Amino acid sequence: MFKYFALVFTALSMPSLTQAELRDPTLPGNLPTNQATTLPNAESLPSLTAIWISPARRRATINGVTIGNGQTLADGSRVVQIKPSFVLIRQNGVNKKLYLVPSVKKPVK
Repeated sequence: MFKYFALVFTALSMPSLTQAELRDPTLPGNLPTNQATTLPNAESLPSLTAIWISPARRRATINGVTIGNGQTLADGSRVVQIKPSFVLIRQNGVNKKLYLVPSVKKPVK
């Protein structure tokens, strides 16, 4: 009889174990669980992932959307110019360059 009650109790307590908050295994172990994983950024740059240049037109993929010269992004930024290595956008009245590959600065030895 005791084994039966122990089995029922164990079965009923299992859902409470599965509903516990799980920790993200990709985060560092010393990071508190209640800390935000991303830092707020007042003005973040859009993400450039591709540039297509053909004799007929120039296109770029920014934030997952393919866009051309003169078109406007969802955040209000406007594409000014598309070059083979970067895209020039105008965001809040300021021209900014988006690069496919971020520049890497190596210290001089």
